[in-house]
Amino acid sequence: MTKLGEATAQAIINANIDSINISEWLFNITAEEYAACSSGHQSAAQGQLPSGKRVSMNVENVAGYFMVQHYIETISEKDRVLTVSPNTTLWLDDVNYVILQITWELKLDKIDDNTCLLTCKVISETENEQFIQATHELTKDIDPQETPFQLHINEETPLFAKDIETKALAGVFTMEEV
Repeated sequence: MTKLGEATAQAIINANIDSINISEWLFNITAEEYAACSSGHQSAAQGQLPSGKRVSMNVENVAGYFMVQHYIETISEKDRVLTVSPNTTLWLDDVNYVILQITWELKLDKIDDNTCLLTCKVISETENEQFIQATHELTKDIDPQETPFQLHINEETPLFAKDIETKALAGVFTMEEV
């Protein structure tokens, strides 16, 4: 696999870190809640593999490209969730597509008793050499902070944080643990 890109963004959550379960948030977000977190988000659904690992299936449009992801639970903790979509399909047009591997990590860090920091990190990789070359050619003159990939992460992260904050303040995560 060759890395195509990596994007990271952060946002403040005005809630005690102990009132949040980031893994439960990710694997319980509704299609409507997911769609509200980015103009490119279209839908989300949750499932479970025969092994018991949870899966978050996301449908979105980034930079005009339709993507379907199947994020499989790899690390699942209250303050950190790491998922891998080994077979993300990125549609180049109505017929042609590329298979990517996307690693998505969400992590919480305590700032103080009432505030924490959400870090959203996404890494995209592929084995498709032609796509790698085309992507590098298209983005070679773009500031890394201005790539469509980074702009998408910048848009969704504060909206993820707001959704998490709203649920934490409503006691959603503490109710799930009972």
